[in-house]
Amino acid sequence: MSLSKFIQSPDLLNNIFGKTTSELKSAVLEKGNLWYKENPEESRLIENNLNLLGFPVSPQLIENIRYHVILHYYEKLLPLCGGPDFYFNFLQNQINYQDICGKLKNSIDAGKGVLLAIAHFGAIEFLAPVLATTKLPLNVVLRFSTEQFSRIAHERALALEKSGFFGPIRFIEIGRPGTSAALEMAAALRKKEILVSVFDEKTDYSKPVTLFGKKVYGGAGLDKLIYFANTPIDCFTAFMIREDDDHYQLQINPTDLSKSNVVQQMYDQLQEMVKSHLEQWYFVHEEIPFAE
Repeated sequence: MSLSKFIQSPDLLNNIFGKTTSELKSAVLEKGNLWYKENPEESRLIENNLNLLGFPVSPQLIENIRYHVILHYYEKLLPLCGGPDFYFNFLQNQINYQDICGKLKNSIDAGKGVLLAIAHFGAIEFLAPVLATTKLPLNVVLRFSTEQFSRIAHERALALEKSGFFGPIRFIEIGRPGTSAALEMAAALRKKEILVSVFDEKTDYSKPVTLFGKKVYGGAGLDKLIYFANTPIDCFTAFMIREDDDHYQLQINPTDLSKSNVVQQMYDQLQEMVKSHLEQWYFVHEEIPFAE
């Protein structure tokens, strides 16, 4: 059984509403630590990835990485603890993002689409809900593993919107029958809206880039999307950094679209972020898409 299924088990999900943040975190960490204890090969995969990327390995570092991998599920499940007002108050009180959202609004007011290129890093689950509190036009590119997950996500987004605390979140679903994600993504940018899409994945449109001296496949075709959209765009990488005491910092970094190495710029920014917060890079516990 995967870590995701083990943590998101019926015994936890059926009793999640009404839990405090500390109660949920404790429950998720307990289940996650048990899973790692029963699956020691997963820790060996982390160690192997660290060796391949040239990082010094220590038991403490591996423990820190496991801790942050598990926290990903705490952040994913947190909205289920209460209503939209509970979630809104958490985002407002725990995340420093107001200045960043002002910059995004400036881009839209200037008649530009906004591409936020995100990585599997830190508290990425909070990014779309935080942006939705600004009620700026928001599109999020996702690939749902099942139709049930797609339905649940749409229902949750609608409930947040109906509360009045959040603006609408429009999902662009990759691989959904009868749709074309690329056309929808380009249309969102042409309409001068925000488009959130992952860049650190290997797809049919990825290209080799350099990360810590190694060649990996990445970009997920975002460079091709920018060219195809053919509209004024401000492009940023976005990272939600975990800090102490359940606090978070949203950070964005501009990408220079006048240069040909757009995807490499994204990976250079990811590399700097990983240098400072290696334990928060989610992909270090998975099979990294090396090109060599």
